[in-house]
Amino acid sequence: MKRTLASAVLLAVIVAMLAGSDAEACSVCFGNPDSPMTKSMVAGIWVLLGCIVSLLIGFAGTFGYWIYRSYHPELYRDEGATN
Repeated sequence: MKRTLASAVLLAVIVAMLAGSDAEACSVCFGNPDSPMTKSMVAGIWVLLGCIVSLLIGFAGTFGYWIYRSYHPELYRDEGATN
């Protein structure tokens, strides 16, 4: 029973793979560098990369500030920091 079910599933997967049609790619996928869609995609990648980098810099700055504060507790005693 299990072997029959596995064979049926395998056959269904093979048929689905063979029955698919060719995908139609856009100008970005075809590689037209002068296309406005390609230029927009590149600009979007740079914007997202800038967002990610600024977020990572913020995290690194926060951890760096915490490390600095841990090594200089005397500078922050008035703020309520205790030993």
